[in-house]
This record gives sequence, structure tokens and C-alpha cells, in this order.
Amino acid sequence: MVTDRVVGTAEVTPGVARESVGVRRPAGPIVALACLLTLALHLLYVTGPLLSDEGGFAMVARWWSSGGDYLYGPQWVDRPPGLIATFWVANLLGPHGVRIVAGLMAAAFVLAAGWAGWAARGARAAVWSAWAAFFLMNTPLTQTFALNGELVAATWTMVGVAAGIHAVRGRVSYRAALALGALAGAAAASALLAKQNFADAAVFLLVLGLAEGLTQRRRRRRLLAIAGAAGAGFALPVSVAAGWAYTHTGLGDLVYAMYGFRVDASMVIAQWAHAGPDSRLRGLLGIALLSGIATLAVAVLVAGRRHVGLRSPLFLACVAGGLVEIAGVALGGNYSPHYLVGIAPMLALAAGVLAVQPGRGRWLVRLFVVAPVVATLIASPAAAVQVTRENTVQATGEWLARAAGRGDSVVVLYTHANVVNASGLRPVYPYAWSLPIRTIDPQLDLLAATLTDPGRAPTWVVGWDALGTWWLDADHRVAAALGTDYVRFATVCDHPIWLRRGLDRAHPPDPCAGTGIQESSIESSGGPHTPGSLPVWTSSPGVKSRSWARGRSSPAGPARSPGWSSPSGCSTGGSAGGSATTRRASST
Repeated sequence: MVTDRVVGTAEVTPGVARESVGVRRPAGPIVALACLLTLALHLLYVTGPLLSDEGGFAMVARWWSSGGDYLYGPQWVDRPPGLIATFWVANLLGPHGVRIVAGLMAAAFVLAAGWAGWAARGARAAVWSAWAAFFLMNTPLTQTFALNGELVAATWTMVGVAAGIHAVRGRVSYRAALALGALAGAAAASALLAKQNFADAAVFLLVLGLAEGLTQRRRRRRLLAIAGAAGAGFALPVSVAAGWAYTHTGLGDLVYAMYGFRVDASMVIAQWAHAGPDSRLRGLLGIALLSGIATLAVAVLVAGRRHVGLRSPLFLACVAGGLVEIAGVALGGNYSPHYLVGIAPMLALAAGVLAVQPGRGRWLVRLFVVAPVVATLIASPAAAVQVTRENTVQATGEWLARAAGRGDSVVVLYTHANVVNASGLRPVYPYAWSLPIRTIDPQLDLLAATLTDPGRAPTWVVGWDALGTWWLDADHRVAAALGTDYVRFATVCDHPIWLRRGLDRAHPPDPCAGTGIQESSIESSGGPHTPGSLPVWTSSPGVKSRSWARGRSSPAGPARSPGWSSPSGCSTGGSAGGSATTRRASST
């Protein structure tokens, strides 16, 4: 008699019975097809401009080894070193390495999901888990085409879950079980070192081990040995990261970046109106529904309700891990679309297991796996056409690269670290995202000091957001530094660019003039307009300013002459075409 260990019953299902007598459907080719299609769909996005986070992380990884006083050399970011190390590897693969690694990570997630389904319930569950993972890793609505902390951490989580199930429940030798346990622990730690709130794999393994130990008394010695191997595996990457931090800026800096900063940042976010987060939360729920994630989750709940009282170790572990994932999304604060990647591991596993369970609920699960798969196969290629179009971020960065001289540096105010990455120029201000600025340098003391220090001042300053956004630069110190130490050099893609006074640089034409290049529709163009904030630069009455949220024209003052108004009162119009010229930043 073959028992259904997943739900803790002795009920024989037709699928299990067939597998027990050797009538097996080959899962390998079908799972492999899901992996290959995942990689193929991701490759459609390879040539697209990088999003703010992935471009910023690539920039941090690029300059990591150049030395500096901060956690990652000249840069500071509230992410663990495992994520930055992933981007460092991606940079080695060339200009498209980031998106290539994103595709490889997504394909690995699908493969690991198939492994987890197979270890939990056999070949048929492997197929359903893999195809559930396929749509979860390819729906463009959650930005799975981009390399970010959620994608990397979710992949490690899925590997840890699969290895843990195989170690605890698989028919493997003692040594193989210990090796799988060590892999599970190392993968769980790697997930935390990619995104610090991804504790779902660790919780899953802990609950699975405890529940198995309570229900399988004769196997407790073996389970204890597996738990020891998992603990050793978990400790290895954590020790490496702690040792690296200790020899650089100190272990305290790493702990603050991973956890302490989030506490401080949450207080900063709480000072602002909740309209923005509430709107993003509603948008996130809409994305969950449109992508098929919410409907699959409901189907899983419906199909799994009959197993609530059966005390299955795997069921308990999956519920515990899922609750951790949901908490991670709910407590994130910004509610970005890629937050939903965080619930993919447990959802893929549960879908695969419940799709082959007895009862009518399995047909509901199957329906809400197949429907999103078909929709993803249609929608993802169409979305790739939009995502891969050149946008103002890429165009501005490439303009800076053409205009810059050897050794030039740049600061972008206050968002869009991907502009720095696209330019290839050296960053000199450590905070390339707005939230660290608002939390760590809210008075802009360090930024103002950087702009006025002859030894470290950036060659270029790009005005992406109005200086008064988030009530920053309330005392106008940054505006004064731009007025005294810099000259308004150009307007590129409707964004002002300053050059350090006294320098000569090429002046290429504006790449956005008459070309139709637009702001990216995937991510917002800077921070929200704050009531009472005063922009330092404004456009002419008929021109919409990208420095103000949602395409609203600048509300500042009377009509101005064409072009942008610089802090020092000089007005310079961007070149609309023609070849590059050389200009000297010496005007007054």
C-alpha cells in the first residue's frame, strides 16, 4: 500500500498507485521545457534599459572594489552582500549580463520548483510545480524580467526548500541526506544574504524538521543529523559575510544596512502621508489579481482546506513559510510589483502538491495554473517590446558617457541610480537612492559638502528630481553649491545637467529632441511633489516638467523664457540636433 505522506493520510490516489507499479509519466522533459521557455522569454528583455534598482545595484557592484569608507566602497545601500556579489558576477558577463543572470535565476527557480514537487509528491507534482513556477517567474506585471533581490532570494529559497524536502522525506542514503541538508541550510542563508527579509526557507526547514521529529520517532536520530548538517550549511555563508564585513567597515555596518536602517527608514516613511503607500498597495493587489497570482492562491486555499486538521509536516511547513512570505510583502512599505515574487516559492510548491491530491479542488488548482501559463506566453513577448525601448534614463546616461572626459564623476539628484550605471561614470556621493538620503543625510550636509569640496566634488550633477522634493534642501545649501561651483551646461531629456565650473567638455546634442524617447512607464520618474517645495529649475509655460510627479507642469512662479533656469540665473537651451560641440563651464 502506498501512502500519501504529503497530507498525512493513507489514502491511495490513482497517480500514486500508477507510480508504485512503475507506470510513470516522464517529468524531466516537461520540467526542462518549462525551464527553457523561461530562459527564452527572459532573453527577450536582455537589451532593455535596466530599472532603477537593478541598474543601481550593478553600479554599486562595479565600484565595489575601488575602495571607500562605506559598506560597498564608495557606495552604501541597504542590501546584503550576497545580492551585490550576484551583480558583480553579472557585470563580468558584459553589458547584458544583468538580464542574462535574471533569466538564469528564473530558470533555476523553475527547475528547483520541479525538484521540490518531485521530492514532495512525485513526478506529476513536479510538472505542476514547475509550470506554476513558470508563470510566476515570467509574468511581466511583477517585473520578473529584472534582476533584483526578490528574484535572487526566491531562487535560493526554492533550492533550500527542495533540498530540505528531499533530505527529510526522500529515499536517499545517510550521506546523501546530510549533503542535501547542508545544501538546504546554505541555500536558506543565501536567501537572507540576497534579501534580508527572506526567512521563509529557514522557517520552512525548521518547522518541517520539528514536525517530522514529532511524528516520526524512529527517525529522530537521522533527523537530528540532517538538522546539524543544515545548521552547518546555514552557518557557512553567514560566517563568510560576517568575516567580510568585519574586515571592511565593521560587522555593525552590515547589521545596520540589513535591519537597523529599515527601522529608521520606516519612521521616515511614517512622517509622510499614507496616500502614496495606500495607492501602491491597491495597485499591488490589482497586479496580483491580473497576473493570476491571487487566483492561484485562492485555488490553493480552497484545495488545501481539507488538509488543515491532518497535521502533515509538509503542510505545516508550507503554511509557516507562506505566512513569512506574506508578512514580508505586507511589511515592505513601498509595495513595488516585484514584492509579489516573494510569495512564489510556497505558492509553486503548494500548487504542485495540491494539483495531484484527491478531491475536486485539484481541478481548480490546475485551471489556475494553466490559464496564467497561456496568458504569460502571450503577454510576455508583447511586454518585452515595450520594456526594451530606449528611455530617458538610458539616453541621459549615454549622453553623459559621450560628453565626459577621463576620470569624470557624477551625482544624480535624488533618485535613478541607473542613470549613474548607464553613464559608466564614477559615483562620489554614497547614497544613490532617495530613502537613504532622507534617512541618513536628511539635511543634505554630506551632499552639500561633497559638491563644494574641490578634492571630491563630482564633475557632473544631474537634476532628476526638484531640489525641494521630500522637503530636502530646505536651507538651499545644495542650490547655493550648484550656483557657485557649477554652471548649467545642458538640458538632456528635459533634465538639467550641471558641469563643474572651469572645465571644458563636449556638448553632444540632446538625444531626446525629436526622437520620441520617453520616460519609462515601468517606474515613476522621481519622488512625489511635496506641497510647498520649491523647484530650482522650471520649464517654460508650454513644457511639462519631468521633475514633478505624474507629468504635472511645474507650479513655480511666473512664466520663464524658453530653456531651464539655473540657480545662478543663467538660462541654457538644450541642443536640438547636430554634432557635438565643446563648451567651457565658465559662464556666470
